[in-house]
Amino acid sequence: MTDSFSLFDILLLAISAYVLYAGITGKGRLYNVENIKEGMEEEFKAMTRKLYIVLGSIMIINSAASLLRGALYAYEETAAATDTTAAVYEWVAKKDLGSFSFLTPTVLGVISYVALGITLALIVLLIIKMRKYTDKEAAAKKKAAAGGASCSRNGGCVLPKSAFEFDDEDKKQD
Repeated sequence: MTDSFSLFDILLLAISAYVLYAGITGKGRLYNVENIKEGMEEEFKAMTRKLYIVLGSIMIINSAASLLRGALYAYEETAAATDTTAAVYEWVAKKDLGSFSFLTPTVLGVISYVALGITLALIVLLIIKMRKYTDKEAAAKKKAAAGGASCSRNGGCVLPKSAFEFDDEDKKQD
């Protein structure tokens, strides 16, 4: 009998709560996006707040369905293995669900997978929207303004050569 909650489901619930909280309050690390086009900061924040509220809600539904399945059902051996047949395992209700008997493991699994699909679609939509509001030339401008601050192997920063280049000078002396 497996009688535990998945650590992944609990972690997903915590992340879901944070995303929903950030969407409601409009604060948090989710809003730290660099190079937003000038004059579009407020529109960007309003759009991301709406997406975070929907995303957080769907993520909570996903994790709640998984946690409910673990709380209401146990995956147990219903028929023992014999010489000719394998053991049979099924989801078995831990207690009588009464009017909530429609919440079968199959229904909870479907809810979880649909919510996961919607979550992934919303994350893709969020990335597309963020690209729309991002000034792609701002990063290049910052890099050009920094000039010599960037390090490269051929120029810029001076790196110790002895650690990275191996010459055969020792062999030539022998």
